[in-house]
Amino acid sequence: MAALITSTKSLKISPVFERLLRIFPKDPDLAFVYGSGVFQQTGHENIKKNMLDAIFVVKKPEQWHKENLKHNKKHYSFLRYLGPRMLNRIQEGVGAGVYFNTLVPWENRMIKYGVISRDLFIQDMLDWDTLYVSGRLHKPGFPYQPGAG
Repeated sequence: MAALITSTKSLKISPVFERLLRIFPKDPDLAFVYGSGVFQQTGHENIKKNMLDAIFVVKKPEQWHKENLKHNKKHYSFLRYLGPRMLNRIQEGVGAGVYFNTLVPWENRMIKYGVISRDLFIQDMLDWDTLYVSGRLHKPGFPYQPGAG
């Protein structure tokens, strides 16, 4: 997976992204933020008015949800009551294999974040099975990989 971001190793992680990462379970395989909430775009005067979008690529999504529910249970809809195992089943069994928490208030702005297993991420990168995550990477984005530099 490191080959996907080797050209960005010289980029320094932004302070906003660094603060965002602190509220989630540690050490995803890869995380990235993308879109108009990350980079200033023409016609958008205040970047904080745009939603900040993130995706976390993790080895064990069920474990990730378990940890995230301990600290961020309000990020989840009523599905949080089904527990991490069922969240993982929904994530991997419906749609593009990504579970999203949306409209999450954070630092006077809104965020949305998705979680995908490393295996499904690699499959989408290689085979474009759904084009969902691979399509997100066609937008301006900023990756983070622990230990990458």
